[in-house]
Amino acid sequence: MAKKTPAQIKATKKYDAKTYDLIQIKPRKEVAAKLREHAEERGESITGFLVRSAETQIAIDDNGQSGKD
Repeated sequence: MAKKTPAQIKATKKYDAKTYDLIQIKPRKEVAAKLREHAEERGESITGFLVRSAETQIAIDDNGQSGKD
């Protein structure tokens, strides 16, 4: 793969800043290992798995099915 030019790097950073938010979590090592393993088993990235999981939980909560009252 060709090396990126400084202009390409700048454009990518600008796009990422406009398009994405950075959310950091600090799970315990054993929890992080479970997350990695679960995502890997399904061919997902950890980010993809966490976003899918959050979206699923939000849909459940919005439909009043969270089990918490």
